[in-house]
Amino acid sequence: MPSDGTILITDIGHAKINAAVSADSKVEISHVALGDGNGAVYAPVETQTALKQELARVAIKSRHVGGDNTWVIKAEFDAETTPAFWVREIAFIDTDGDVIFLWAGADISPRQTGAIDYLIEHALNLDRIKDGVVIVAAPDDAVFDLAVFTAQNLATLHLEQFRQSERIRELHGAY
Repeated sequence: MPSDGTILITDIGHAKINAAVSADSKVEISHVALGDGNGAVYAPVETQTALKQELARVAIKSRHVGGDNTWVIKAEFDAETTPAFWVREIAFIDTDGDVIFLWAGADISPRQTGAIDYLIEHALNLDRIKDGVVIVAAPDDAVFDLAVFTAQNLATLHLEQFRQSERIRELHGAY
């Protein structure tokens, strides 16, 4: 996903998040939708309840935690089934079908779908939302988890080797 544009929480998103905080429940993001903004870029507003012109929607393929209160979402729009159009707006939709987060902007550079699979990998930063209230209802990203697990194990191995070499130096001096 391009770095320009604005991502905002819709009024429905605010209401659902506030209700979830009060009820100690969760808002589950499950789908991503793409639209062409009716052929033009625009500045999104919180009162929007839908994309200006939604042309494709898929379930989120995978997710992983990208940091404190941040979800990294991956979605894939298949070239075989997704029509060709210029993406000017993206919605992150909950399990009830409501738009919780909306991405668009007058400064974006539209990207085209249709010729190849359109992939989205976007981090939803939820710093201003109580931890655990908004979650992503999708499978964990197994490749990412494997990479993190491998990196942790390699770091542990290197640390232990360093400790052992320091101990050998203490006992026998430098070589």
